[in-house]
Formats: sequence, structure tokens, C-alpha cells
Amino acid sequence: MLTWFSVLALLFQAHSTPPQPATNASVRETPDAVIVVELFTSQGCPLCPAANQLLADFGAREDVIALAWGVNYWDAYGWADQFAMPEFVDRQKAYVEAGEAMRVYTPHFVINGAPEQLRFDPARITAALEDSAPRPTAHIRESEDGAYSLSLEGARATPAEIWLVQYTPGIEERQIESGRNAGLRMTHFNMVRSVEKLADWTGGDAAYVLPDPADDLDAVVLVQDGPGGRILTAARLP
Repeated sequence: MLTWFSVLALLFQAHSTPPQPATNASVRETPDAVIVVELFTSQGCPLCPAANQLLADFGAREDVIALAWGVNYWDAYGWADQFAMPEFVDRQKAYVEAGEAMRVYTPHFVINGAPEQLRFDPARITAALEDSAPRPTAHIRESEDGAYSLSLEGARATPAEIWLVQYTPGIEERQIESGRNAGLRMTHFNMVRSVEKLADWTGGDAAYVLPDPADDLDAVVLVQDGPGGRILTAARLP
């Protein structure tokens, strides 16, 4: 069981180089705890426009990290999703295999990596959000040269996964020309553009350097209890 997380300053080095402390590092103010809300969505899904808006409502809260993952299995109905990537579908499949759902579906909300199946009922999903236990924030430290670093400490019975997720922040709209949502100008929120597994954390004191996000994207770090597991800690990069 994870007991606590701390953040140490490190110089931005290659993974093969032992990390060293950085000087004069600064920390941006963040909530002490956060709730991670993920939505698996598709431009071809009739219920997804309303789900996208619900995610945006959640994402207005300072203590919520909201992420939308485009998936491609609605493409067969005549419109290729513009955000979908195979690794996003893989992430959803990991949740399905670890939880209650029998197959992938949209819109699919996952709160703090919880395994229960949440069908699209805004009242039920909102209640699940309010009932969820916030995860401790992994405070991201930025050095004077703009490098980001993270360290973790505590015992682990099984490896935890460390992910870097990059996304387009805020609202963006796309015109849907065909498929089930033909003619709709669809609103999206915090659409994920890439995901990278950085390491497996096996417990103890361990430090990890964080790659710089793309200039036009925001990024978060998720530490997760194995494939499809619960979120242990998370934080936005400054």
C-alpha cells in the first residue's frame, strides 16, 4: 500500500544517467489532492456530445484532472474519429479487463481508475465523482532550466505504472460530416493527443525525470496501480 508521495528536484537527464538534485527549484501551487476523471469518447457516438460537455463541467473544478480519450470503434458507421489512437483503445481495454464491463463502450467514464462500470447517466456519474476519494497530488517540481522531475517513496506489493499524458487543454470544436453525428459541430474538452509509459515503480525511494511536453499541449503524470488499476497519485505539469 502506498504510504505517501514526495517530490524532489532533479536535473533533467537521460534515463541512463543517475538523477542529481537541482538547485533553486520552484513549485507551482496545486491542490493537495485531485480526482482524475477519464472519458472514452468518439465523434461517431450519439451520446458522446453530452458526455463531452459533462466532462468539461467536471474539468472546471480545480481539484479535477479531466482527460478525454478518442476511440475508433465507431468508425465503422461512416466517420473516422479525428482523435482516436490504438493506444487509447488499449487503455480502455485494460480498464474493461480489470473491471465490471464486459466490452468497450462509449461514453465510458472512469473515476480515479475505479473498476465499476458507469453507464452514461449524468446524475450517477456526478454522484460517483462526489463520492470518490481524492488522490494525493504528486507535486511536480520545475528547476530553473525548465526541467520537470518527480520522486516517489513507499512500499509496493506489485509494480505501479507511471504515465505521461499530453492533451489539448480546454474546448475545441470539430465539424462532423458523416456517421451517426453527421451535421453536428461537436464540442470536445481536454482531448488526449499522446500517452507514454515512463516506468514501472516497484516501491522504495525512486526518482524519475519527466520529458518536456509539446509546446502546444498540456500534460499530466498519472501513477497507476498496474494495468487498468486505480490511480495512486496524479499531477498536472506546470
